[in-house]
Amino acid sequence: MPRRPRNPASPRYKARIGYEGEYYLIRRFAERGEAGTYAVRTPGSGAGKLPKPDIIAVDSGELLAIEVKSSNKPYVILNSVQVKRLLEFCNLFVVRCPRCGEEIKPKPILAARFLNREWRFVEIPMDWRGSIILRKSGRVSAAGRSPSHEAADEEESSR
Repeated sequence: MPRRPRNPASPRYKARIGYEGEYYLIRRFAERGEAGTYAVRTPGSGAGKLPKPDIIAVDSGELLAIEVKSSNKPYVILNSVQVKRLLEFCNLFVVRCPRCGEEIKPKPILAARFLNREWRFVEIPMDWRGSIILRKSGRVSAAGRSPSHEAADEEESSR
């Protein structure tokens, strides 16, 4: 693995920290060694015109689209454009069961890595609008979202 850049304020340092978080999650899926549990990284997920998450994973047969954020602050922010692109991907990436014809869509997940402290995972409701602020303490905050998500905030903060 290449060395980490020396200046924490540099864009290369921030990109490296993000890559390490994504790579860590992929290793965790692969190390389980179970059928129906695996992950792949989609490089350049924030760039380009096509919506795509950082990681596409299968966890015990469940399809996940994971956006990974790493921070040494006590919170991470997924801005409204990133939320919209993740949800758009989940609506477009549909797998159809060959036996029953059921459509399977990935669950949109925000994976927050608080450096040297902890990981938090939050499922994003498909009708979410606006940015998401996930705090280390367990609170989920939002800006520009619809009022119907207050119950989801309470549910997530109690996990």
